[in-house]
Amino acid sequence: MNQSIPYSRAQIDAALDACAREPVHIPGAIQSAGCLISLDSEMRQVRQVSANIEIFLGVSVAEALQAHPSDLIGKRLLTRLRQALLDQECLPNALTAQRRVKERMRRFHVVAYRSGSRVVVELEPLNQPGERRLLATVNEWLVQVSQLDDLDALLQALTRGVQQLTRYERVMVYRFDEQWNGQVVAEHRVAEAGAFLGHHFPASDIPVQVRRLYDINRVRSIPDAAAAPVALMPARDPQDATPLDLSRGSLRAVSPIHREYLANMGVSASLSIAMHDEGRLWGLLACHGFGPRELSPAVRDAARALVQITLPRMMLLRARAEARLLHDVHDSRDLLAGERGQLEDPEAMLQRHGQQWLDLLRASGVALVLHGRVSGVGRLPDATHLLGMAEWLNRHQQHDAPWYSQRLVDTPLAEWQQGDLCGLLAAPLPSDTRQSHWLMLFRTEQRETRRWAGNPEDIPMERHGQLIMTPRRSFGQWQEEIKGRSHGWSEIERRAAGDLAEDLAVLVSGREIAKLNGRLNQVNAQLKSLAYSDALTGAWNRYRMEQAIDAALNAAERHAQPFTLLLFDIDHFKHFNDTHGHEAGDRVLVELTRAVQAGLRDSDALGRWGGEEFIALASHTDLEGGTRLAERLRQCVEALAFDELGQVTISLGVASWQPGDTRKQLVVRADQAMYRAKHGGRNQVAASRPR
Repeated sequence: MNQSIPYSRAQIDAALDACAREPVHIPGAIQSAGCLISLDSEMRQVRQVSANIEIFLGVSVAEALQAHPSDLIGKRLLTRLRQALLDQECLPNALTAQRRVKERMRRFHVVAYRSGSRVVVELEPLNQPGERRLLATVNEWLVQVSQLDDLDALLQALTRGVQQLTRYERVMVYRFDEQWNGQVVAEHRVAEAGAFLGHHFPASDIPVQVRRLYDINRVRSIPDAAAAPVALMPARDPQDATPLDLSRGSLRAVSPIHREYLANMGVSASLSIAMHDEGRLWGLLACHGFGPRELSPAVRDAARALVQITLPRMMLLRARAEARLLHDVHDSRDLLAGERGQLEDPEAMLQRHGQQWLDLLRASGVALVLHGRVSGVGRLPDATHLLGMAEWLNRHQQHDAPWYSQRLVDTPLAEWQQGDLCGLLAAPLPSDTRQSHWLMLFRTEQRETRRWAGNPEDIPMERHGQLIMTPRRSFGQWQEEIKGRSHGWSEIERRAAGDLAEDLAVLVSGREIAKLNGRLNQVNAQLKSLAYSDALTGAWNRYRMEQAIDAALNAAERHAQPFTLLLFDIDHFKHFNDTHGHEAGDRVLVELTRAVQAGLRDSDALGRWGGEEFIALASHTDLEGGTRLAERLRQCVEALAFDELGQVTISLGVASWQPGDTRKQLVVRADQAMYRAKHGGRNQVAASRPR
């Protein structure tokens, strides 16, 4: 914090909190690009109108407030709105309507939505030339997107396409990190526009209430940030004093703070389109104009279509990269599976495979903390520090999810950090004992010179005797050196580490049995539980399922007995865990397992393949029968009731045995089919047809 600022951290936090509570969704005014009519819930009475209604509909405010809604928007449009809003909050898509205004037919882009006890109708004129070319532009983008296999190239092409469509001087893709700071990851601009590519913006630039609005309304258009807002008349609804919530509309007035922010940036017009990934706001496509920009609603909708077409491709490219990592990790797990009968010493086992894990997970060191002993490969803290970390994790990490940080100095483990090893991913080895064992992966510091678009410090000022946060005044490049931080641990890397820890638990338990002959019966029971059953769900674990698949392959080759694999996982499970917590996630896994097992035959088997992924083996079943079984299981899960947790669905991939199949080939076909089901919309079944 700049020491010249005479305010305490508490004062600044209070000002930030006040900024985050600014009621931007109820401004009591709209932008001048169109007009607004507020009706009662039955759409029989006009409650409020925008002060500029005469410009667009040719009637004065006084006349509009006395008119019947059909006199303003026409009987046909009113009927369509009543039907469309009968059982939903807003129109799924904008409508186009025609009205005669002063002896001239005018076309309007119509948005309508419910706002409390009112129905809001927004009308914007459609009078821009060249709108008929928009469908061709969108179709051309569909073809272009399908040919791009690199994420950076995809996002860069998106900014170029939107810039050519809208003619804004600068178009950029802005991605959020875990703390909601943004970084410009793609940009297309005219030569006169300054470059923001690679620059960071602090989270306070887009405060929390604004991010929530992007979850409600994916598009925000500001044709002229400096234009005076158009008030609603009367200022308060005479029958409902609640301020009119304009969150779902296109014309909501610009807040004074945001208007000042854009002016400081030198931006006169803007268009922002939200980019969501798995239901979470991933980033924004942001367009900047250096002068007022009359943007046709049709062009705005076309720009949104380009973004919506891009998102599935973006997620597919990411899923492919994650699948490659999981494939490599699973190959490593297959090597471990081949050593399960050797009861190798853990230290020797880690020496054998540790470097491979470091390469796969981009780590600098890997350690195994087991029974108070430490073994490892690569760069690691001292053994006493590793034991201290393990002890803290045993006391405070209550669930089986990995613990991770890219900046240990900010965590309770800071006292055990050594040197530049500031990133830690610790995965517990499943065990029925109170004290967990840990697989720990470390990363070294990655110093970074981060370029900010202006100084990101929170700088308040006093206005009218009150301390408030004001928009930044400068967006010139400002550099900050980031120290004490490693590369972050991605979700797929955390999952991969957890999978390795599960296999290590089986290997370690097997060796313990060989050393504890005096407690053979007790330890054998423990091993059987670890080796064959998943501790949470009670289903078979991966090792037991691999045995069952191998047995089915032998029977199929010898006696031509068909069988089918059903591979499935829970849709949006990460978002579910993030929203409801891991305990709720565990409950879903347990109840889903119980329901699926009830839907299988006695001759079938179910196993937890890893994380939220399961596999079912249907014996004496061909592809058609397996597909029917998969659909029955899908319906069974869809019908489960989780009360406040909402609906849970699964996506299933089906693959049947073919002569010459290996276990790996069969599982890969089922996995590929499952990913087709996911990218086809989820909550469905996809089958792998015979080659």
